[in-house]
Amino acid sequence: MFKFTADPKFTHPVTVCAPVDGGFKEQTFRATFRVIPVDELGDTATLEGQKQLLTRIVCGFEDLVDDAEQPLPYSDELRSQLIAVPYVRAALVQTYLQAVTKTKLGN
Repeated sequence: MFKFTADPKFTHPVTVCAPVDGGFKEQTFRATFRVIPVDELGDTATLEGQKQLLTRIVCGFEDLVDDAEQPLPYSDELRSQLIAVPYVRAALVQTYLQAVTKTKLGN
């Protein structure tokens, strides 16, 4: 049986490949996403389209800390700061699209 929810949300781990000297370091946090209708996704291939999408769908974070290892509470300002970081933005978009379609990008 499928249960339809008017405003579905889900929380998934987001793996970020952060650049470090000579390579990358995988770091993970959890993001809560709001599911939107597919016809409202917009252009996920452009920077502006990704920003608009993430501003609309990202509604929470867990396991996110600052340089002093102190937890960072969710806020719209923090969401905007994270979206501005290219490798975080890419990880958020990829996680959402994979979750709602259950496929990997590029397939």
